[in-house]
Amino acid sequence: MKNHKQKIIAISGVKNSGKTTLITNLIPLLKEKGIKIATIKHDGHDFDPDVEGTDSYRHRKAGAYGVGVFSKNKWMVIKEEVNIPVFDLVDQFPEADLILLEGFKYSNFPKVEIVRSEISSHPVSNPETVIAYISDLEIFSHEIKQFRLEEIKELSDYIYKHIIKE
Repeated sequence: MKNHKQKIIAISGVKNSGKTTLITNLIPLLKEKGIKIATIKHDGHDFDPDVEGTDSYRHRKAGAYGVGVFSKNKWMVIKEEVNIPVFDLVDQFPEADLILLEGFKYSNFPKVEIVRSEISSHPVSNPETVIAYISDLEIFSHEIKQFRLEEIKELSDYIYKHIIKE
């Protein structure tokens, strides 16, 4: 396995707990601190990022197992592959300082778990992998830092000081 310089943190929680919202609120705060961020989202469904009618869509429908599209400023690869290791995706972002994973609640990656009382009454991740909770509940753990749902700036400061600068 490659030695990855990027810090990796999973933003975890049950479905509809607010993972995407938390990530989209954290990104600009961490970016302000000079952190170059990439994200990788786990999707439990068979998504299709391609658009019907495009040339790349037509290539795939004709039977290509993989399609690449690029322009002056961006590129995209769509590959049919079973059980792709997350580090193969991490390797696509060598310039990133931090990669935020969305999901991965049962992984061994360090994680911030979001727990909202209207969705779930307790954390679901292994506490040994959790670096912080963000919740409207009191989660009884003296070893793990906890933030209220509105303390996103404070969480970004914590990530910066204790994860990025570590």
